Amino acid sequence: MTRAARLALVVLSLASLAAVSGTTPAAARNYIPSFAAVKTDKGPVFRDGCLVYTNRVTSPPCHYGAVGSEKKAVIFGDSHALQWTPALIEIANKRGWELTMLLRKSCTAAIVNISPVCNKWRHNALKRIKAEQPALVFVASNTAPNTFVMKGGKRLSRAASEPHFRKGMFDTLLMLRKAGSQVTVMRDLPMSEDFLPPVCVSQNRNAPGRCTFPARRPLSQAYDFAAAKRLKAVQIIDPLPKVCPGGQCRAVHGNVLKYRDRGHISATYSRLLTNWLNARLQDPFSS
Repeated sequence: MTRAARLALVVLSLASLAAVSGTTPAAARNYIPSFAAVKTDKGPVFRDGCLVYTNRVTSPPCHYGAVGSEKKAVIFGDSHALQWTPALIEIANKRGWELTMLLRKSCTAAIVNISPVCNKWRHNALKRIKAEQPALVFVASNTAPNTFVMKGGKRLSRAASEPHFRKGMFDTLLMLRKAGSQVTVMRDLPMSEDFLPPVCVSQNRNAPGRCTFPARRPLSQAYDFAAAKRLKAVQIIDPLPKVCPGGQCRAVHGNVLKYRDRGHISATYSRLLTNWLNARLQDPFSS
């Protein structure tokens, strides 16, 4: 038998052995949630209809955690607040809190002019917070380049919108503090600008490191942080070092798909951050 023939036989034998054992290099890694399900992996709050959209201007009751508890907290903002609710519900269960969800798609918590429906919903949400007097309000909103403010019937650029966002968020936070609530602001995370992380991973299952994007989050687009810094009594939590260590946002954590789209983490990954967030989130009931 020639050397070439022996080499071919060895390669064939190794391939057969790998196929039997299921360890062939070509075998794709499995991820959770599945690629088919990750887009809708938004958690129970979304499934229950607590993220308001269409023309609705009031939020439903939407209570989670230890429902009926006297320890009351509110989650307030848009879908960038929604993404933290799986972890927050777990924390509420541990701490004996009742969580109320006041969430509207594409409607920042900042008091700015977005649309008549958004503006009315925000007004109603703030009015409800003032009436119900939760001990804690957890605030999170989208700060990405796709956000904007309307002025004089025209849509402002992202740069021109920033001063309005900063003032509007400051006004919101100040109003919440004056209503007697402790306030926590969760800083927004960077978006993937060049690709959809779960799609990229589906195309690079054995090399998900290719689906890493830089953590671009310029201070010129950080109205949440800028406004919160002006109020010393407001807690700021920054998830960036945890989610994007070293300034690099990886699309997976082990076999978990971290992102469901360009700008939101998956509910599955959010739950994995429960202990991390629990160690940082203030507790107004502890004293």
